Amino acid sequence: ARLFSIYYGFVALYSEQAQSVVDNLCKGFECGIATGDTSAGSVCAIMHVRTSLIAGMNLHTILERIDYYLDIMFKHGNQSAKTHLLLYRDTISILMGKECRNSSQVQDDTTKFLAEALYYHKAMRAYWSGHSERSHYFVEKLFQGINNSGGRHQRRFFLLYYGLNSFKVMKQTSSQKLKAVPRDVLKALKVAACYSEGNFRSKVHLLEAEIFSREGSNEEARASYDASIEYARSSKFVHEQGLACELAGLHCRKVGDNMSAWSFFNQAKQCYCEWGSQMKVQNITHQLEQIGV
Repeated sequence: ARLFSIYYGFVALYSEQAQSVVDNLCKGFECGIATGDTSAGSVCAIMHVRTSLIAGMNLHTILERIDYYLDIMFKHGNQSAKTHLLLYRDTISILMGKECRNSSQVQDDTTKFLAEALYYHKAMRAYWSGHSERSHYFVEKLFQGINNSGGRHQRRFFLLYYGLNSFKVMKQTSSQKLKAVPRDVLKALKVAACYSEGNFRSKVHLLEAEIFSREGSNEEARASYDASIEYARSSKFVHEQGLACELAGLHCRKVGDNMSAWSFFNQAKQCYCEWGSQMKVQNITHQLEQIGV
């Protein structure tokens, strides 16, 4: 179980397909509980939930799995694992459009690892809820504490959202530091894609598309959006497929191509529905109503 938690929890995502990593982390948890190594089993449980979210697994399914893990952690008295699982439970509830129980209250002055986990969740919730400045604030706090902890792993899989979110924040400020973020993030994602094409290539194309869109290179942007959608589909990252379709729709609407915008938004709605995010489904429905095609 310990080998499962180390390899599949921290290494495998850089070389193996995310869905395979999810399956093996589940096996690691079962192995830990069966052999009495509940410490390694609890790490596998947390990593299983986190990787399931990264892989775009159905949110309702993840939520059910969290409740299963929470019941076992309660029986074993593992408070640290319970705290992390409750953080994920609240995050996923928000993504689904359900009421958040605020059952995972963690103060910023708690242990460094828990504080960084809290920043990660607050940044994730804010990004998907459309609160760009709030998301940027918590990402900056997360990255500030990254050098001396295990937060580097969290950073790698938040880079895409950090890069995409920077475009929204740039509309509110002229910070030179912020203007460098998209290309710095793109460089890091390209390196990651060299080792794991399936897990990172769609992210590379999506960030490239947004850069092209901002620069007014419409044909290049459209080609990169299409490539991102296709890579996300082939990797079964339904949430990233939905995000790519949504951003492609916004790009098409910006350049006056409302028919294509409607088509992309409709695809995004289907993806978000499959993902289980009613919050995003409602948001895209509003976008479709605005176009009125």
